[in-house]
Amino acid sequence: MKHFYLYPLLLLALLSCGNCQKAAKGPQRLTLMTYNVGVFGKYMENSTEGVAALINRSGARYVGLNETDSLTTRHYAYQVKDLAQALGADWHYYFARAMAYQGGAYGNSVVTPSRIIHRYRIALPKGEGAEPRSAAVVETEECVFASAHLDHRSPEAALAQMKTLNDWFAAVYKNSKKPVFLCGDFNVEPESDVIQLAKTRWTLLSGTANTYSSKNLRKCIDYIFAFKDAAPVTVESAQVLTEGTQDLSDHCPIVITVRY
Repeated sequence: MKHFYLYPLLLLALLSCGNCQKAAKGPQRLTLMTYNVGVFGKYMENSTEGVAALINRSGARYVGLNETDSLTTRHYAYQVKDLAQALGADWHYYFARAMAYQGGAYGNSVVTPSRIIHRYRIALPKGEGAEPRSAAVVETEECVFASAHLDHRSPEAALAQMKTLNDWFAAVYKNSKKPVFLCGDFNVEPESDVIQLAKTRWTLLSGTANTYSSKNLRKCIDYIFAFKDAAPVTVESAQVLTEGTQDLSDHCPIVITVRY
């Protein structure tokens, strides 16, 4: 009869051991990419397959894409869906419209093999800028990841857009237990007021190596940041991919690996 009293104790010990293993789980790694793909048509008719191959080689699990079309007359394609299909059956996608364009829409996108729990579109103020802008935000079990594209013509508009991003993330993801990332083509160089404003809320992870243009690298305008009021991360590596990218777009992609 005494043996029956041992079974609950044994079960409790096994459960406790399982919880200890979960708690002792080591640092996790994520590889991220940001890439202005130029509607997959800057220097060739359709660079989708080449971009997909580049992403697969990089090992990136989260990819932010700027300048993507959805069913416009210039491309007749839902471009981010086509890219996700080229990457593999397990890849998911989200497109955030910035504006209506040629019978469809134009904006920013994210692709990831992780299941997307929440999707958000952040409309950014146009002001005196060239056109409406947006950010695409996805949340998964691992992290929050956003892709934004700021105005290229008006520094004042880009500054207002950065303020909108700062305010939105402070309202929605302050004190997040997950890491929160923001990436994209900010159309300004590192010493600009826009990047200084970004740094009040975000830590620059990607460095300041030149990303534009792919055929004549002369300035850094693409970035990856981590939100300061969220789970901290440590950068293990960061690089601008130049080999084999000159004809895929007019920007070069940035790839970083972080530990959290």
